[in-house]
This record gives sequence, C-alpha cells and structure tokens, in this order.
Amino acid sequence: MQAVISIALPFFALIFTGYGAGRAGLVPQAAVSGLSVFVFYFALPALLLTSISEAPVRELADVRLLVAWLIPSLVLFAVVYLACWRLFATSRSERAVQALAATFSNVGFVGLPLVVLALGAEAVLPAIVVVLVDMVLMIAIATALIELDQGRSGGLRQVLRTIGSGVIRNAVIVASVVGVLLGAAELRIPGPAFSYLELLGGAAAPAALFALGVTLASRPLSEGLGQAGFIVAIKLVLHPLVVWLVAGLLGLPPLWVAVLVIQASLPIAANVYVLAQRYQTYVGPASSAIFWSTAVSVLTVSLVMLLVVGD
Repeated sequence: MQAVISIALPFFALIFTGYGAGRAGLVPQAAVSGLSVFVFYFALPALLLTSISEAPVRELADVRLLVAWLIPSLVLFAVVYLACWRLFATSRSERAVQALAATFSNVGFVGLPLVVLALGAEAVLPAIVVVLVDMVLMIAIATALIELDQGRSGGLRQVLRTIGSGVIRNAVIVASVVGVLLGAAELRIPGPAFSYLELLGGAAAPAALFALGVTLASRPLSEGLGQAGFIVAIKLVLHPLVVWLVAGLLGLPPLWVAVLVIQASLPIAANVYVLAQRYQTYVGPASSAIFWSTAVSVLTVSLVMLLVVGD
C-alpha cells in the first residue's frame, strides 16, 4: 500500500496538475511542445543511458522476456482488430488504431520513470524490452495496415523505409542501444558526465507527466465513448492479465513479472493519437480513449502496484 501512496498516486497527481493548468489556459501549446521536446530528446534518453549502462545487460539475452511481452501484444492486437470489425464495423485503418490503442502502453513518459522509481534500477532492462517492442514492432504493424488500407504510393517498401527512419531518429531507442553497448563492454560513464546525465534524467518524470496532462486538456473527451470504453477495458484489465499469465507460464523472475504487468496496466500512449492524426483516421475517439484510460488507470495501476509491489 505504501508503494501506491508514495509512488503511483504522486505520478498521477502530476498528470492531473498539468491537466488543470491546461484547462485553466496557464500553459500555451508552444510551451507544451517545447517541454515534450526536452523530455523526449534530452531528459528521458539521459535517464535510460545512466540506468541501462549500470545494469546487467546480459539479462537481455533471455528470450523469455521478449516472448512474455510480444505474444500478449500480438494476440490482443489481432483479437481487438477482429472484434472491432464485428462490433463497430470500422474501417481497416480505424481498426488498426483501435488495436494499437488496446496494446500500446504509455511506456515512455509514464512507464519507465514509474518502474525505476518503484522497483529500482534493475527494472530498466525489462522495461526497455517493452519500449523497443512497442515502438518498433507494434507501431510498424499498425502503420503498415493503415498504409495498405489507404493505398498510399510506395506500398510496403515505403512503410518499412518510414519506420526505419523513425527508429534511427528516435532518441529513446538510440540512448537505449548506446546504454546496452556500454553495459556489455563494461565501460563506465566518467563521473562528471554521469552526474550531469543523472541530473538531466531526474527531470524526465515530472516534466513528462505535466506535459501529458496539459496535452490531454486540449483533446475531446466524449467522441466515440462506446468504442473508447471497450478499448480502455481491454487495455487496463485484459492486457495486464494476459501478460501476467504468459510471464508466469514462462517462469520469469518476480521482478521481471512485476515490471511487465505494471507496464501493461498503464494508460494508452499518446503515440496512438499521433499516428491517428498523421493519417487522419479515428482521431477524436483515439483522443477520448487516451484521456479515459489515463483517468481510470489511477485505480488500475494503483491496484496492480499493490499486488505486485506491495509495501
């Protein structure tokens, strides 16, 4: 219970502080954009670089860790894609966004800082596997489905080129790879540089959560509520349950199970809205789903942390 009170609730309090500031008109959108750039390109990569470089990166060679996250993601993506076709008769592009929303947690802005604070630096390696799978593979699948549905020129080759370019320019992924290389080579970041990166990385959580709250304040809350409710239920209840079952069957260490289940219980990532907006498909309902998943996850994440972290 102490973990919930001292870690999870303050995290969500930061999000709703940003939401209140956004609703009150205290933070202009230009400021939010600048804050998001600071988090994504500076603070979060610094947090990852220091955490991963000091962690036992050889553990990443355990394929069970990858499977425990990848299999639930792929299965739920397929189930939601087909279910939305039968239940809501949405287009293939819309179903791709719906399926991604049901499986893509806010692992960057919320998940990474949360699990490191709750479980320590040892949690960063399983958390990074989640980030890489979601940002590289799950976004790639959703993007390919949308591109193919909308008949854009270039076909699958253009999709792969776009995704590859995005991966290379993704500061979070680049920092993770550099951290893994440093850890594998047992190279340590020099003291002054490490202190600088620690100081910079310490700003990741508060800045990211506040910026997320302000962003949510500017988005519609009621469009497509029926479909959003279905997706939010899958994301916050079924996703962590399936991950917990698969991780348990694979016999993962308790720390890894805790990290994966917490990550699965998180709200829908803002990346889903970005993808929807880019292709102008399912934009309003995606925004609604992100907001309501964030609001409801105050309860679900707190419950999950109570179960897997305890005191």
